[in-house]
Amino acid sequence: MATSLGQLLDTLADTARTTDSSPGSRADAGTAIGQLGRALAQLRRDGVSPAAGDRREQQVAALAAACTQLAVRAPATESTLTRLAAAAADTLAVLHDETTVATRWAAATVVAETITPLAEVIAPGLPAGPAAQWLAEIERQSVLVQQTAALQPPSRAHVAILDRPIPGPSVPASADPARVVPDAVAVLLHATARTTEPPSVAEVLAYTLGAQTLSDAAQRLGPITESPARQATAAEAWRAVRAALRPYDDGSRHQHQHVPPAVNAAIRVHASLSRPGLESALRAEPLRAVVAAAAQHLPTLATQLLYRSVRSWADTGALVAYARDLPPRDERVAAYLRGYRPGGLVRADAVDLQPVAGALHNARLLSLAVATQAAKGGVRTTGGFPRRAWAANQALLDQPQTASALSAATQETQRQLQAARGRTPGPGRAR
Repeated sequence: MATSLGQLLDTLADTARTTDSSPGSRADAGTAIGQLGRALAQLRRDGVSPAAGDRREQQVAALAAACTQLAVRAPATESTLTRLAAAAADTLAVLHDETTVATRWAAATVVAETITPLAEVIAPGLPAGPAAQWLAEIERQSVLVQQTAALQPPSRAHVAILDRPIPGPSVPASADPARVVPDAVAVLLHATARTTEPPSVAEVLAYTLGAQTLSDAAQRLGPITESPARQATAAEAWRAVRAALRPYDDGSRHQHQHVPPAVNAAIRVHASLSRPGLESALRAEPLRAVVAAAAQHLPTLATQLLYRSVRSWADTGALVAYARDLPPRDERVAAYLRGYRPGGLVRADAVDLQPVAGALHNARLLSLAVATQAAKGGVRTTGGFPRRAWAANQALLDQPQTASALSAATQETQRQLQAARGRTPGPGRAR
Protein backbone atom coordinates (compact mmCIF):
# COMPACT_ATOMS: atom_id res chain seq x y z
CA MET A 1 0.00 0.00 0.00
CA ALA A 2 1.04 3.61 -0.52
CA THR A 3 2.63 5.39 2.40
CA SER A 4 3.92 8.89 3.13
CA LEU A 5 6.70 10.55 5.04
CA GLY A 6 4.20 11.87 7.58
CA GLN A 7 2.74 8.40 8.19
CA LEU A 8 6.18 6.90 8.74
CA LEU A 9 7.31 9.63 11.14
CA ASP A 10 4.03 9.53 13.07
CA THR A 11 4.25 5.75 13.40
CA LEU A 12 7.90 6.01 14.46
CA ALA A 13 7.10 8.55 17.18
CA ASP A 14 4.10 6.56 18.45
CA THR A 15 6.13 3.34 18.52
CA ALA A 16 8.96 5.03 20.42
CA ARG A 17 6.53 6.37 23.04
CA THR A 18 5.26 2.86 23.77
CA THR A 19 8.69 1.18 23.75
CA ASP A 20 10.30 0.11 27.02
CA SER A 21 13.84 1.28 27.69
CA SER A 22 15.57 -2.10 27.48
CA PRO A 23 19.14 -2.54 26.15
CA GLY A 24 17.82 -3.83 22.82
CA SER A 25 15.33 -0.98 22.52
CA ARG A 26 18.01 1.60 23.33
CA ALA A 27 20.26 0.17 20.63
CA ASP A 28 17.35 0.19 18.17
CA ALA A 29 16.51 3.81 19.02
CA GLY A 30 20.14 4.86 18.66
CA THR A 31 20.39 3.32 15.20
CA ALA A 32 17.05 4.90 14.25
CA ILE A 33 18.36 8.32 15.29
CA GLY A 34 21.27 7.74 12.94
CA GLN A 35 18.84 7.12 10.08
CA LEU A 36 17.02 10.37 10.89
CA GLY A 37 20.41 12.07 10.95
CA ARG A 38 20.92 10.79 7.40
CA ALA A 39 17.61 12.35 6.41
CA LEU A 40 18.52 15.68 8.04
CA ALA A 41 21.92 15.70 6.33
CA GLN A 42 20.23 15.23 2.95
CA LEU A 43 17.76 18.02 3.69
CA ARG A 44 20.64 20.28 4.69
CA ARG A 45 22.57 19.50 1.48
CA ASP A 46 19.51 20.28 -0.65
CA GLY A 47 18.82 23.45 1.35
CA VAL A 48 16.31 24.29 4.07
CA SER A 49 16.62 28.07 3.76
CA PRO A 50 16.80 30.52 0.85
CA ALA A 51 19.81 32.15 2.55
CA ALA A 52 22.82 29.84 2.58
CA GLY A 53 24.37 29.36 6.00
CA ASP A 54 21.62 30.98 8.03
CA ARG A 55 20.45 29.78 11.44
CA ARG A 56 18.12 27.10 10.09
CA GLU A 57 20.81 25.46 7.99
CA GLN A 58 23.35 25.59 10.81
CA GLN A 59 20.98 24.04 13.32
CA VAL A 60 19.82 21.27 10.99
CA ALA A 61 23.45 20.48 10.12
CA ALA A 62 24.44 20.39 13.81
CA LEU A 63 21.51 18.10 14.66
CA ALA A 64 22.34 15.77 11.77
CA ALA A 65 25.98 15.53 12.88
CA ALA A 66 25.02 14.80 16.49
CA CYS A 67 22.61 12.06 15.38
CA THR A 68 25.33 10.44 13.29
CA GLN A 69 27.84 10.52 16.15
CA LEU A 70 25.38 8.89 18.55
CA ALA A 71 24.49 6.17 16.03
CA VAL A 72 28.19 5.30 15.61
CA ARG A 73 28.30 4.51 19.34
CA ALA A 74 25.10 2.45 19.36
CA PRO A 75 25.29 -1.37 19.07
CA ALA A 76 24.51 -2.43 15.51
CA THR A 77 20.86 -3.45 15.33
CA GLU A 78 17.90 -3.30 12.99
CA SER A 79 14.50 -3.61 14.56
CA THR A 80 11.16 -1.80 14.30
CA LEU A 81 12.36 1.72 15.11
CA THR A 82 15.33 1.49 12.78
CA ARG A 83 13.27 0.12 9.89
CA LEU A 84 10.71 2.91 10.24
CA ALA A 85 13.40 5.60 10.42
CA ALA A 86 15.25 4.14 7.42
CA ALA A 87 12.01 4.04 5.42
CA ALA A 88 11.39 7.71 6.29
CA ALA A 89 14.89 8.68 5.14
CA ASP A 90 14.45 6.71 1.91
CA THR A 91 11.07 8.37 1.34
CA LEU A 92 12.73 11.78 1.51
CA ALA A 93 15.10 10.66 -1.22
CA VAL A 94 12.14 9.60 -3.40
CA LEU A 95 10.54 13.02 -2.85
CA HIS A 96 13.72 14.87 -3.78
CA ASP A 97 12.45 16.24 -7.12
CA GLU A 98 9.15 17.32 -5.57
CA THR A 99 10.58 19.36 -2.69
CA THR A 100 11.44 23.03 -2.39
CA VAL A 101 13.37 24.99 0.22
CA ALA A 102 10.14 25.67 2.11
CA THR A 103 8.91 22.06 2.05
CA ARG A 104 12.34 20.78 3.11
CA TRP A 105 12.26 23.10 6.13
CA ALA A 106 8.81 21.74 6.97
CA ALA A 107 10.14 18.17 6.76
CA ALA A 108 13.18 19.02 8.88
CA THR A 109 11.03 20.43 11.68
CA VAL A 110 8.92 17.27 11.85
CA VAL A 111 12.01 15.04 11.78
CA ALA A 112 13.44 17.06 14.68
CA GLU A 113 10.21 16.58 16.63
CA THR A 114 10.36 12.82 15.98
CA ILE A 115 13.85 12.59 17.46
CA THR A 116 12.57 13.61 20.92
CA PRO A 117 10.66 10.38 21.76
CA LEU A 118 13.58 8.31 20.42
CA ALA A 119 15.97 10.14 22.73
CA GLU A 120 13.63 9.41 25.64
CA VAL A 121 14.00 5.67 24.94
CA ILE A 122 17.80 5.93 25.16
CA ALA A 123 18.19 8.30 28.14
CA PRO A 124 17.22 5.98 31.06
CA GLY A 125 20.21 3.97 32.26
CA LEU A 126 22.67 5.45 29.75
CA PRO A 127 26.06 5.62 31.51
CA ALA A 128 28.17 8.75 31.48
CA GLY A 129 30.49 9.00 28.52
CA PRO A 130 30.65 10.08 24.87
CA ALA A 131 27.25 8.55 24.01
CA ALA A 132 25.55 10.45 26.84
CA GLN A 133 27.25 13.66 25.75
CA TRP A 134 26.08 13.24 22.16
CA LEU A 135 22.56 12.42 23.35
CA ALA A 136 22.52 15.67 25.33
CA GLU A 137 23.72 17.52 22.23
CA ILE A 138 20.94 15.90 20.16
CA GLU A 139 18.32 16.99 22.68
CA ARG A 140 19.72 20.54 22.71
CA GLN A 141 19.91 20.89 18.94
CA SER A 142 16.46 19.35 18.49
CA VAL A 143 14.99 21.96 20.83
CA LEU A 144 16.79 24.73 18.93
CA VAL A 145 15.34 23.55 15.60
CA GLN A 146 11.85 23.40 17.11
CA GLN A 147 12.25 26.88 18.61
CA THR A 148 13.34 28.26 15.25
CA ALA A 149 10.35 26.53 13.65
CA ALA A 150 8.08 28.30 16.15
CA LEU A 151 9.57 31.64 15.06
CA GLN A 152 9.64 30.79 11.34
CA PRO A 153 6.84 28.22 10.96
CA PRO A 154 6.30 26.50 7.62
CA SER A 155 2.93 27.19 6.02
CA ARG A 156 0.19 24.59 5.79
CA ALA A 157 0.77 24.32 2.06
CA HIS A 158 4.42 23.44 2.64
CA VAL A 159 3.73 21.00 5.47
CA ALA A 160 1.44 19.10 3.08
CA ILE A 161 4.54 17.53 1.45
CA LEU A 162 4.54 15.16 4.45
CA ASP A 163 1.28 13.66 3.18
CA ARG A 164 2.50 13.15 -0.40
CA PRO A 165 1.86 9.42 -1.01
CA ILE A 166 4.68 7.19 -2.19
CA PRO A 167 3.48 4.19 -4.25
CA GLY A 168 4.11 0.73 -2.92
CA PRO A 169 4.11 -2.58 -4.80
CA SER A 170 0.96 -2.75 -6.92
CA VAL A 171 -1.55 -5.56 -6.66
CA PRO A 172 -2.56 -6.08 -10.32
CA ALA A 173 -5.04 -8.86 -9.58
CA SER A 174 -6.99 -6.81 -7.04
CA ALA A 175 -10.16 -4.99 -8.08
CA ASP A 176 -10.97 -3.74 -4.58
CA PRO A 177 -11.08 0.09 -4.74
CA ALA A 178 -9.84 0.30 -1.14
CA ARG A 179 -6.58 -1.30 -2.31
CA VAL A 180 -6.39 0.08 -5.84
CA VAL A 181 -7.07 3.78 -5.25
CA PRO A 182 -4.32 4.73 -2.73
CA ASP A 183 -1.47 3.24 -4.76
CA ALA A 184 -2.88 4.46 -8.07
CA VAL A 185 -3.16 8.05 -6.82
CA ALA A 186 0.42 7.85 -5.53
CA VAL A 187 1.61 6.67 -8.96
CA LEU A 188 -0.25 9.52 -10.68
CA LEU A 189 1.21 12.16 -8.37
CA HIS A 190 4.71 10.81 -8.81
CA ALA A 191 4.37 10.62 -12.61
CA THR A 192 3.04 14.16 -12.98
CA ALA A 193 5.79 15.57 -10.74
CA ARG A 194 8.61 14.31 -12.96
CA THR A 195 10.83 17.05 -14.33
CA THR A 196 12.55 14.90 -16.96
CA GLU A 197 9.93 15.01 -19.68
CA PRO A 198 6.31 16.18 -19.87
CA PRO A 199 3.50 13.66 -20.24
CA SER A 200 1.99 13.12 -23.64
CA VAL A 201 -1.53 14.20 -24.57
CA ALA A 202 -2.71 10.59 -24.42
CA GLU A 203 -1.31 10.24 -20.90
CA VAL A 204 -2.96 13.44 -19.70
CA LEU A 205 -6.29 12.32 -21.15
CA ALA A 206 -5.97 9.10 -19.12
CA TYR A 207 -4.97 10.96 -15.95
CA THR A 208 -7.93 13.31 -16.19
CA LEU A 209 -10.32 10.38 -16.70
CA GLY A 210 -9.09 8.85 -13.45
CA ALA A 211 -9.36 12.21 -11.69
CA GLN A 212 -12.90 12.69 -13.00
CA THR A 213 -14.00 9.29 -11.70
CA LEU A 214 -12.37 9.88 -8.30
CA SER A 215 -13.97 13.34 -8.05
CA ASP A 216 -17.37 11.88 -8.84
CA ALA A 217 -16.96 9.24 -6.11
CA ALA A 218 -15.82 11.86 -3.60
CA GLN A 219 -18.77 14.05 -4.52
CA ARG A 220 -21.12 11.25 -3.45
CA LEU A 221 -19.66 10.88 0.04
CA GLY A 222 -21.93 13.52 1.50
CA PRO A 223 -24.64 16.05 0.67
CA ILE A 224 -23.40 18.87 -1.51
CA THR A 225 -25.21 22.19 -1.06
CA GLU A 226 -26.18 23.73 -4.35
CA SER A 227 -27.74 27.03 -5.24
CA PRO A 228 -31.01 27.08 -7.24
CA ALA A 229 -28.95 27.28 -10.40
CA ARG A 230 -27.13 23.99 -10.67
CA GLN A 231 -23.41 24.15 -9.86
CA ALA A 232 -20.70 22.50 -11.92
CA THR A 233 -18.85 19.76 -10.06
CA ALA A 234 -15.18 18.85 -9.86
CA ALA A 235 -15.89 15.80 -12.03
CA GLU A 236 -17.30 18.05 -14.75
CA ALA A 237 -14.28 20.33 -14.45
CA TRP A 238 -11.97 17.39 -15.12
CA ARG A 239 -14.16 16.40 -18.06
CA ALA A 240 -13.80 19.97 -19.35
CA VAL A 241 -10.02 19.53 -19.33
CA ARG A 242 -10.37 16.61 -21.72
CA ALA A 243 -12.77 18.60 -23.87
CA ALA A 244 -10.26 21.46 -24.03
CA LEU A 245 -7.53 19.01 -25.09
CA ARG A 246 -9.64 17.58 -27.91
CA PRO A 247 -8.14 19.59 -30.80
CA TYR A 248 -4.49 18.91 -29.89
CA ASP A 249 -2.21 16.03 -30.81
CA ASP A 250 1.44 15.13 -30.37
CA GLY A 251 1.44 11.79 -32.13
CA SER A 252 0.51 9.85 -28.99
CA ARG A 253 -3.21 9.55 -29.59
CA HIS A 254 -3.30 6.04 -31.00
CA GLN A 255 -3.45 2.51 -29.67
CA HIS A 256 -0.28 1.56 -27.79
CA GLN A 257 1.12 -1.92 -27.38
CA HIS A 258 2.42 -1.22 -23.86
CA VAL A 259 0.54 0.83 -21.26
CA PRO A 260 2.71 3.13 -19.10
CA PRO A 261 2.38 2.51 -15.33
CA ALA A 262 0.73 5.86 -14.64
CA VAL A 263 -1.81 5.37 -17.42
CA ASN A 264 -2.54 1.91 -16.07
CA ALA A 265 -3.02 3.45 -12.61
CA ALA A 266 -5.55 5.96 -13.98
CA ILE A 267 -7.42 3.20 -15.81
CA ARG A 268 -7.55 1.10 -12.65
CA VAL A 269 -8.97 4.03 -10.64
CA HIS A 270 -11.65 4.53 -13.27
CA ALA A 271 -12.50 0.82 -13.45
CA SER A 272 -12.57 0.23 -9.68
CA LEU A 273 -14.72 3.30 -8.97
CA SER A 274 -17.12 2.66 -11.84
CA ARG A 275 -18.15 -0.86 -10.92
CA PRO A 276 -21.76 -1.72 -9.98
CA GLY A 277 -22.66 -1.40 -6.31
CA LEU A 278 -20.22 1.41 -5.61
CA GLU A 279 -22.96 3.66 -4.24
CA SER A 280 -23.65 1.36 -1.28
CA ALA A 281 -19.93 0.65 -0.74
CA LEU A 282 -19.25 4.39 -0.38
CA ARG A 283 -21.51 4.55 2.67
CA ALA A 284 -19.19 2.37 4.75
CA GLU A 285 -15.55 2.09 5.75
CA PRO A 286 -12.92 1.55 4.51
CA LEU A 287 -13.82 2.77 1.02
CA ARG A 288 -15.32 6.01 2.31
CA ALA A 289 -12.06 6.92 4.06
CA VAL A 290 -9.95 5.83 1.08
CA VAL A 291 -11.87 8.00 -1.40
CA ALA A 292 -11.90 11.00 0.96
CA ALA A 293 -8.15 10.64 1.50
CA ALA A 294 -7.40 10.31 -2.21
CA ALA A 295 -9.54 13.36 -3.01
CA GLN A 296 -7.19 15.54 -0.91
CA HIS A 297 -4.52 15.09 -3.61
CA LEU A 298 -6.68 16.13 -6.59
CA PRO A 299 -5.75 19.86 -6.35
CA THR A 300 -2.06 18.90 -6.36
CA LEU A 301 -2.60 16.69 -9.41
CA ALA A 302 -4.22 19.59 -11.28
CA THR A 303 -1.39 21.95 -10.34
CA GLN A 304 1.29 19.50 -11.45
CA LEU A 305 -0.46 18.83 -14.75
CA LEU A 306 -0.62 22.57 -15.38
CA TYR A 307 3.08 23.13 -14.74
CA ARG A 308 4.50 19.87 -16.07
CA SER A 309 2.37 19.49 -19.19
CA VAL A 310 0.64 22.62 -20.47
CA ARG A 311 3.48 25.01 -19.78
CA SER A 312 6.03 22.57 -21.15
CA TRP A 313 3.95 22.01 -24.28
CA ALA A 314 3.75 25.76 -24.77
CA ASP A 315 7.51 26.20 -24.34
CA THR A 316 8.51 23.35 -26.65
CA GLY A 317 5.76 23.60 -29.27
CA ALA A 318 5.14 19.88 -28.97
CA LEU A 319 1.45 19.97 -29.97
CA VAL A 320 -0.24 20.49 -33.31
CA ALA A 321 -3.88 21.22 -34.12
CA TYR A 322 -6.01 22.26 -37.04
CA ALA A 323 -6.22 26.03 -37.31
CA ARG A 324 -9.96 25.64 -37.90
CA ASP A 325 -10.32 24.28 -34.32
CA LEU A 326 -8.41 27.17 -32.73
CA PRO A 327 -9.41 30.80 -32.19
CA PRO A 328 -8.92 32.74 -35.48
CA ARG A 329 -5.62 34.62 -35.84
CA ASP A 330 -4.55 36.83 -38.71
CA GLU A 331 -1.33 34.94 -39.35
CA ARG A 332 -3.24 31.65 -39.70
CA VAL A 333 -5.80 32.63 -42.30
CA ALA A 334 -4.24 30.43 -44.97
CA ALA A 335 -4.09 27.40 -42.65
CA TYR A 336 -7.67 28.04 -41.56
CA LEU A 337 -8.88 28.04 -45.16
CA ARG A 338 -7.18 24.69 -45.82
CA GLY A 339 -9.57 23.07 -43.33
CA TYR A 340 -8.89 19.55 -42.14
CA ARG A 341 -6.05 18.85 -44.53
CA PRO A 342 -2.34 18.56 -43.70
CA GLY A 343 -1.86 22.19 -44.68
CA GLY A 344 -4.39 23.19 -42.06
CA LEU A 345 -2.24 21.95 -39.18
CA VAL A 346 -0.42 24.53 -37.05
CA ARG A 347 1.85 24.27 -34.03
CA ALA A 348 0.10 25.30 -30.82
CA ASP A 349 1.65 27.99 -28.63
CA ALA A 350 0.89 29.40 -25.19
CA VAL A 351 -2.05 31.46 -26.45
CA ASP A 352 -3.65 28.42 -28.08
CA LEU A 353 -3.27 26.40 -24.88
CA GLN A 354 -4.95 28.97 -22.64
CA PRO A 355 -8.26 27.04 -22.65
CA VAL A 356 -6.46 23.93 -21.37
CA ALA A 357 -4.64 25.91 -18.69
CA GLY A 358 -7.92 27.56 -17.68
CA ALA A 359 -9.70 24.20 -17.49
CA LEU A 360 -6.98 22.80 -15.20
CA HIS A 361 -7.22 25.90 -13.04
CA ASN A 362 -10.96 25.36 -12.72
CA ALA A 363 -10.43 21.66 -11.93
CA ARG A 364 -8.03 22.61 -9.16
CA LEU A 365 -10.48 25.05 -7.56
CA LEU A 366 -13.49 22.76 -7.76
CA SER A 367 -11.36 19.84 -6.51
CA LEU A 368 -10.52 21.93 -3.43
CA ALA A 369 -14.23 22.20 -2.70
CA VAL A 370 -14.98 18.52 -3.15
CA ALA A 371 -11.88 17.47 -1.15
CA THR A 372 -12.84 19.47 1.92
CA GLN A 373 -16.46 18.38 1.63
CA ALA A 374 -15.44 14.72 1.40
CA ALA A 375 -13.40 15.00 4.61
CA LYS A 376 -16.44 15.90 6.71
CA GLY A 377 -18.37 13.42 8.80
CA GLY A 378 -15.53 12.15 10.95
CA VAL A 379 -13.40 10.81 8.10
CA ARG A 380 -10.38 12.80 9.32
CA THR A 381 -10.28 10.74 12.53
CA THR A 382 -9.27 7.60 10.62
CA GLY A 383 -5.65 6.46 10.74
CA GLY A 384 -3.48 7.45 7.82
CA PHE A 385 -5.77 10.22 6.62
CA PRO A 386 -3.69 13.01 4.96
CA ARG A 387 -4.72 15.62 7.51
CA ARG A 388 -1.90 17.99 6.53
CA ALA A 389 -3.05 18.00 2.90
CA TRP A 390 -6.62 18.53 4.08
CA ALA A 391 -5.50 21.49 6.24
CA ALA A 392 -3.71 23.04 3.25
CA ASN A 393 -6.82 22.60 1.09
CA GLN A 394 -9.04 24.11 3.78
CA ALA A 395 -6.71 27.08 4.20
CA LEU A 396 -6.90 27.82 0.47
CA LEU A 397 -10.66 27.42 0.47
CA ASP A 398 -11.00 29.83 3.40
CA GLN A 399 -9.17 32.64 1.64
CA PRO A 400 -11.50 35.61 0.92
CA GLN A 401 -10.91 35.57 -2.84
CA THR A 402 -11.61 31.85 -3.22
CA ALA A 403 -15.41 32.18 -3.16
CA SER A 404 -15.48 34.46 -6.19
CA ALA A 405 -12.86 32.32 -7.93
CA LEU A 406 -15.02 29.22 -7.38
CA SER A 407 -18.02 30.99 -8.85
CA ALA A 408 -16.01 32.01 -11.91
CA ALA A 409 -14.62 28.47 -12.26
CA THR A 410 -18.13 27.03 -12.15
CA GLN A 411 -19.39 29.35 -14.87
CA GLU A 412 -16.35 28.79 -17.06
CA THR A 413 -16.62 25.00 -16.70
CA GLN A 414 -20.26 25.09 -17.77
CA ARG A 415 -19.37 27.32 -20.73
CA GLN A 416 -16.55 25.00 -21.84
CA LEU A 417 -18.76 21.90 -21.66
CA GLN A 418 -21.56 23.60 -23.59
CA ALA A 419 -19.11 24.71 -26.26
CA ALA A 420 -17.68 21.18 -26.48
CA ARG A 421 -21.16 19.71 -26.98
CA GLY A 422 -21.82 22.07 -29.85
CA ARG A 423 -18.46 21.47 -31.54
CA THR A 424 -18.30 19.17 -34.56
CA PRO A 425 -15.17 16.96 -34.45
CA GLY A 426 -12.84 17.35 -37.38
CA PRO A 427 -12.06 14.30 -39.53
CA GLY A 428 -9.06 12.12 -38.88
CA ARG A 429 -8.39 13.24 -35.31
CA ALA A 430 -8.02 10.57 -32.66
CA ARG A 431 -10.37 10.57 -29.72
